[in-house]
Amino acid sequence: LESWNCRRELYAALALSRPFIPIHEADTAKGGASLAALEAECRDNCVEVAPPAHPSYSGPEEVLGNIFANEAPIVWVRVHEFQLESLKAIALRILRHCVRYM
Repeated sequence: LESWNCRRELYAALALSRPFIPIHEADTAKGGASLAALEAECRDNCVEVAPPAHPSYSGPEEVLGNIFANEAPIVWVRVHEFQLESLKAIALRILRHCVRYM
């Protein structure tokens, strides 16, 4: 979340009450990090006051509450068989947010 463009998309999704499906890349060699490190990065970087995409933004706790509090992140594992399971889990969560699927 160091990227302003990433945060701008995040704020727009929050403003529109879009569902979040967090995917966790745990492999540090591939840019991943621990969940604690990701939460700390969010607290450090999501500090804008009234960003244009979300004027009523209330701070990093709003982001953390929407991303980490509702459902556990899906772990992305880079072994083919496990990638397929991660993709199935992502698809299932997407379907849960589709009105016609419910």
